[in-house]
Amino acid sequence: MTEAERAEIERACEKLSIAYARHVDFRDYQALADLFTQDGVLELFGQEIRGRDAVLAALSARPENRKSLHIFTNISTDVIDADHARGLTYLTLLRADHDGDGPAPLDGPLMGGYYEDEFIRTQAGWRIARRKTTILFARKE
Repeated sequence: MTEAERAEIERACEKLSIAYARHVDFRDYQALADLFTQDGVLELFGQEIRGRDAVLAALSARPENRKSLHIFTNISTDVIDADHARGLTYLTLLRADHDGDGPAPLDGPLMGGYYEDEFIRTQAGWRIARRKTTILFARKE
């Protein structure tokens, strides 16, 4: 594999991670589910959500007044071969349930942690096969 091919894979996988944040924050849950393979797994808080339809259903169940901002940093991708890669993305999450106009009141980030990803090349391009969430810090409620 050439360095250009490796860089192309890294960029494609990093774009998946960034798109995940944008889609969840802007409530485009169908687009978010489409980032996963058909049988992809999203592991949140110890619960495995398996398959695109289940990911879509779980995220669609979020409260209508939920506002979130997923801040991703230190995104890294380890290319395994031409069809497989692993990733790590740091997460800081701002979130509040808020009705009405104006900004939601917030006492700081809700949590911080990271995502561990398994990526696979499909006929439709690179997709997330598994995203595991690990939370290291959580605001006291």
